[in-house]
Amino acid sequence: MTIILLLLLGIQSVYANTVARFGGLFPVIEKDIREVILNKLSALENSGELKKLKKDVIERVEKQIERPKPSNLTTTTTPEVFYVDPSITINEDIYSVDGKPIAKAGERINPFKRINFTKTLIFFNADDKRQINWVKAQYGQYSHVKFILTGGSIKEAQSLFGRVYFDLNQTLSRKLHIKHVPSVVVQDGFVWKITEGAIL
Repeated sequence: MTIILLLLLGIQSVYANTVARFGGLFPVIEKDIREVILNKLSALENSGELKKLKKDVIERVEKQIERPKPSNLTTTTTPEVFYVDPSITINEDIYSVDGKPIAKAGERINPFKRINFTKTLIFFNADDKRQINWVKAQYGQYSHVKFILTGGSIKEAQSLFGRVYFDLNQTLSRKLHIKHVPSVVVQDGFVWKITEGAIL
C-alpha cells in the first residue's frame, strides 16, 4: 500500500513539474472598472457619439411619455353591463395612528362601505376616431369625468378633453375586469358598475 501511495505521489509530482515547464508566470493586471468606463465615455464625447446617444435617449423617452404602449383591449358591437366587487382581503392587522384597530388580518373589506367614489371613469383608445366620437357624444351626461386612455397620443387627447390619464400596463382595466373600450365605470352601491359602449 505504501509503495502504491508513493508511486501515485511520485507521478503527481512529475506531472506537476512537467506542467510547470510549459507555462510561464505572468502578473495579473486588471484595469480599474471606473477608469475603463471614464475612458470609454471620454472617447464617445470626443467623437460626438455621446451627444447623439443622449439625444436618442431623450427622444425615445419623450415618445414613450407622449404615446405609452397601448393595451390590447378591443371594441365590441354587443356591449354589456356588468358589476365588479371592489372588496379586498387584509393581509395583516391595520391600526389607526392612535393605535385603534381598523381591520384584522384575513378580514374582507369593501371600501365602498366607508367612502363614496363620485368620479366617472371613461376608458377609451384615442387612436380610434370612432371611440373619440363616442366619448364626445356620451361624456356630457356624467359628472366629474376622468378620461382614461388605453392607447393613443396623450397630447392629442388633452387638446380634446383637457386633463387625461393613461392606463399604464392595464393596471386599472385589469382590476376592473374591463375587456372592451370604450367603457364607463361608476360606483353603484357597494360595487363598480361597468357599462361598455358599442362601436359599429
